[in-house]
Amino acid sequence: MLSAEDSTGKGIADFLWEMLMINFAMVLRLIRIRHWLKNLFVFAPLIFSSSLTDPTSLLRAFLIFIAFCLISSSVYIFNDIRDRESDSHHSRKKNRPVASGEIKLRDAWILAGVLATLAVLVALFLPYLALVFLLLYVVENLFYTLKGKDVVLIDAFCISAGFVIRVMAGAYAIETSPTGWIVVTTFFLSLFLGFGKRRNELLTLKEESNNHRKVLTLYDDKYLDYLMIATAAISIISYTLYCLDPQVIEKFSTDKLVYTVPFVTYGVFRYLLLLFRNGEGDPTEVVTRDRGIALTVLLWIVSVMLLIYFPIWM
Repeated sequence: MLSAEDSTGKGIADFLWEMLMINFAMVLRLIRIRHWLKNLFVFAPLIFSSSLTDPTSLLRAFLIFIAFCLISSSVYIFNDIRDRESDSHHSRKKNRPVASGEIKLRDAWILAGVLATLAVLVALFLPYLALVFLLLYVVENLFYTLKGKDVVLIDAFCISAGFVIRVMAGAYAIETSPTGWIVVTTFFLSLFLGFGKRRNELLTLKEESNNHRKVLTLYDDKYLDYLMIATAAISIISYTLYCLDPQVIEKFSTDKLVYTVPFVTYGVFRYLLLLFRNGEGDPTEVVTRDRGIALTVLLWIVSVMLLIYFPIWM
């Protein structure tokens, strides 16, 4: 941070602007914009319900996405406040604004409250069930932060539940019901990624793992390997069964959605490769940094859109 002495030779306006930019950058780090990628799950029901071309549904999906971005950032801040001591033992998380002391606790609490309030206000423009699941997301994360993250397996189940809630909220925002296969696939895929994150933390932190996250002492890297292989297999199988479901084929007027299975399979296997070979485990970082997975996700989205909305071409 700059002191008043550092502003010598500069105009007051320049000094205040520089201070503003520093604080703005810190706030961006605090709310973790990069993790807003997780909230894209709310768009799954919009795409798979063939509602993407409906302006009202598109607007509602966008609003629930904004609401989840705001509320998830609020939850991240609360989690950072709660975990500021344990984060100080993590090689990377110790640089977070709250753990490093860059931002005052009072300011962090105020920002969390403002973001949560804005999220609820946005959700008020949506069907009430969307607001219910938004609030359920808050309750589920409060449980995770206060208790769930210290209970073996339950910690990963809480992470997975957060993604399922996003899908459910996205569905009710556009007044549709998500299919059982999509919910099951989302659950096991996010569970797979959650176990991958735990494995990465366990191997990266090593003897410091207990100081950072107590539940890591209850995990074993080989056990996590087995869990990841199991959930990866179930994720691929459940998505394949969804694509082959007669009701899905009838709904989209195409039986070729199964051709998107290789993209899902490659993405899962690529993540396993990066985790086992390079020790990468944070799904958000992997998706944003690895070109192979980013390209696979893009190709999967494009192919799904073509098959659902332009089946006559395929």
